[in-house]
Amino acid sequence: MPTISDAAAANTEKYLIFTILGKFYTFPSRFISEVTAFDHVYPLPLLPNYVRGIINRYAVPFVLIDIGLLIRETATPESKVVVLKETVDKLAFLIDDVVDIIDIPVSSLLQVSQGTEQSDITDIIESSFEWHDTHVFVLGVRQIINRVKADFES
Repeated sequence: MPTISDAAAANTEKYLIFTILGKFYTFPSRFISEVTAFDHVYPLPLLPNYVRGIINRYAVPFVLIDIGLLIRETATPESKVVVLKETVDKLAFLIDDVVDIIDIPVSSLLQVSQGTEQSDITDIIESSFEWHDTHVFVLGVRQIINRVKADFES
């Protein structure tokens, strides 16, 4: 018979909390392959400015996205990179630093109202939660992919 802690664990998910330009963001850890130091980026022409180029991870190319440029039009310092699992997509994101890895109950996630403008920050944020008296924004991987595709096509 499941215990109360088993039931609670079944309703939680691990999140990697990181900063971008001093604000707290996160992805569910199930999407993340690794966090690594920033290394060489190979620029690509004719892409939105927030697509910094390609990075090489174990002979596999990943598109490097600068979330700071995407949502705040300010470049993120070239410090660390969050690399997604290849099964999600071959994307990586510039971040300032990793802050914590925590378990969050699903019931603690607050849904974010989606804006009507494509360039609105809410189009890539799927939810948020309170952590140490601040809001942490859960970035939507699929929403970011859709935004990149839409910007590329326009």
